[in-house]
Amino acid sequence: MKKYLTGFQLKIIGLITMVIDHLAEFFNFLGIPLWFHWVGRITAPIFLFESSEGFVHTSNRKKYMLRLLVGFWIMNLINLVLNQYFVVNGEIIANNVFSTLFLGTVYMQSIAYLKERKFVASFFWFIIPILIGLISFIFTIGEMSTIKMISLQLYTLFLPSLFVTEGGFLMVILGVLFYIFHGKKHFQVLSLGIVSFISAAANGFSDLFSSNYQWMMFFSAIPIILYNGEKGKGLKSFFYYFYPAHIILFAILSFLLRQ
Repeated sequence: MKKYLTGFQLKIIGLITMVIDHLAEFFNFLGIPLWFHWVGRITAPIFLFESSEGFVHTSNRKKYMLRLLVGFWIMNLINLVLNQYFVVNGEIIANNVFSTLFLGTVYMQSIAYLKERKFVASFFWFIIPILIGLISFIFTIGEMSTIKMISLQLYTLFLPSLFVTEGGFLMVILGVLFYIFHGKKHFQVLSLGIVSFISAAANGFSDLFSSNYQWMMFFSAIPIILYNGEKGKGLKSFFYYFYPAHIILFAILSFLLRQ
């Protein structure tokens, strides 16, 4: 099969489907159809796939990871402001794909160290995100005082948790599987299929077209299969600006339209 899509074109597809999905998220009161969310299911796997490609090909993995971590911090601060001033009826804005992408690269680095037989470093990178997540749960044990609540908010503001990341830990696993099977497209697609199956099975295969539709991410296999391995035009920083910008725009517009 002839492969047509560059990394640049994959990212554009991801951005378009992300916008479609978020239109339904922020403007559902306008009667936007459910299929907007169906289309949006292919977004996360595309970005996770591209993240694994970026991790493999970057000249500086630590710098690459730091950009994602900074994106996570900035997006959390943005969400904090939006939730304070631009929500209606107690809604919560928690969009932060940077957490998922960053945690994915943490485990990619763990595997990279394992391949280099640096077992201590590999274990360290593997266990730290789990411990961070467990500590966040400890905060919730017992009575939630004001000081405890503020401490938890500050903790989760700066430390991404494996257990509350956007899309859930399954998305992190998917990104890592893309990395493990880099260059082996059939295994990458198989991994996508397995994760999609687990997602549907988690809710007993019920309501597959109404609420339990995350399995539709499997259709991202089509653009991934068509990826030709070439980077294409540069789009290095655009996503880092576009993602928070469109969340801010959609949140404020949604708020104003409901006043």
